[in-house]
Amino acid sequence: MGLVKITGPVSNFREETQITNARTSNTGHTSLRTEKEINFRVGTQPVTMKLPKGIDLTDGDEATVVGSDTRSGIKAVLVRNDVTGFTYGMSTWYVLLWAVITTLAGIATIGILIGVALTPLGLYLFYKGYQLMQAHKILAT
Repeated sequence: MGLVKITGPVSNFREETQITNARTSNTGHTSLRTEKEINFRVGTQPVTMKLPKGIDLTDGDEATVVGSDTRSGIKAVLVRNDVTGFTYGMSTWYVLLWAVITTLAGIATIGILIGVALTPLGLYLFYKGYQLMQAHKILAT
């Protein structure tokens, strides 16, 4: 699936916090893992993005979005606030590091069942890292 780039004014900005994991320890301490689901429009195109933290974007800002075009709108890989110049998205090197670790762990444990699941996951992370590199190139043009 190819990446598209759109630029325009932001409207209908919404940011929601979703709980992705909750764990209670033996001491009764509960830890929550959350992520932000960010929804907005650039021009007339709906955009959605999930990140561990929020972004500094508001209605009326100019933004450039690079992402996959889906039936429901753009699934953003990178968002640049053209007013402030900040770019939001996952770090390419972070994703590639996890791709290497997961793939090597998968290959090392291929003899047991866990390697069968880890190896494809690592390869998928390599794909996402490649997609991020392409998104940075598109955003730079």
